[in-house]
Amino acid sequence: MQIQTEVYPPGFERTILTILRHLPPERGQQLLTFARFLAFETFQTTELDFLDDETEETDNDARWDALLASDVGQNALDRLADEALAAIRAGESRPIAFGADGEIVPR
Repeated sequence: MQIQTEVYPPGFERTILTILRHLPPERGQQLLTFARFLAFETFQTTELDFLDDETEETDNDARWDALLASDVGQNALDRLADEALAAIRAGESRPIAFGADGEIVPR
């Protein structure tokens, strides 16, 4: 597949990169997700060589690992567990049903 480049005005890519460099990381991730969405909408496939980025998953996994290993992460997990247990005890939750394939079955 060829990448189309001739329709963009001069400096277009540089402007996008400049914007990206000034965004907070979470907004940059949203920009990447939106760009992938646009590529999928345009080409109707996710199997595009220029979309492959194994380092993104590795970096994301590393950030999650670091967060969960930290006191802040553990405190957040404790709060979530406490909220879930309180909701169960108050009758504000319902069991989850799973199908034979392990997927959640709607009730």
